[in-house]
Amino acid sequence: MKRTVFTQTLKEQRRGLIGWSAGLAVVPMLYLPSYESLKEQGSLDIEQNSMYDAMGLSDFASATGFLNSTVYSLMGLLLMLIFAVTIATRSAAQEENGTLDLLLAQPISRTGLLLQRFAALAVQVTIATAVLTVSVIAGVDAGKLDVETGNIVAASAGLGLLALLAGAVALLVGAATGKRSLALGVAALLTVAGYLANNLGGDWLRKLSPFYYANGDSPLVNGWNGVHLAVLAVAAAVALTLALVSFDRRDLAV
Repeated sequence: MKRTVFTQTLKEQRRGLIGWSAGLAVVPMLYLPSYESLKEQGSLDIEQNSMYDAMGLSDFASATGFLNSTVYSLMGLLLMLIFAVTIATRSAAQEENGTLDLLLAQPISRTGLLLQRFAALAVQVTIATAVLTVSVIAGVDAGKLDVETGNIVAASAGLGLLALLAGAVALLVGAATGKRSLALGVAALLTVAGYLANNLGGDWLRKLSPFYYANGDSPLVNGWNGVHLAVLAVAAAVALTLALVSFDRRDLAV
């Protein structure tokens, strides 16, 4: 049964995974191949303003700045976070529609079920991150951006762990309340707060935001930062642990 929950989750969500992966594959190819021509035309000489600061966008004319602004701080980031949060709230949705009791009637513990849900989430986030990474590398090559492949992988790793953390937080709220809408709302609120804190806050406030640890050290320029990635991984593990405790102790609406 333990294996079945994990594999069944992946089977049930495979169409969604394919759709989201396709979207993530398209995003870099919409922007990156046009970089060289846009730069030659002077179209990337954009004056910085407060709106761009709030969105974490800057230095459009440089290869790393353009890649970061279009993918890792904008569309790629947005799609990855929405994807992770959406699939992470599945358990709460099953509790609301009354199908969760069918799973719990089988010889599997609550914590075992939630662990396998998280494992399925982690696998799907990994696949989506890999698809995005491959597409970025292809787009960088097509647009002739001078960005090292290793740094692209490092930036994608940070984004993937950030998405996994967002999913773990959504899983935690869903496990604690059994309300999918509340899980989505809280995860969205915390995500926006973290995003703005990283882009507009002072140094101390930025370091409280998970976005800082995903992209604050400019991995597209500086490469891997193992400490920052470890912070994201530990935060996700803490959220998962709290989710397991909450789910195991709460009276379920089944």
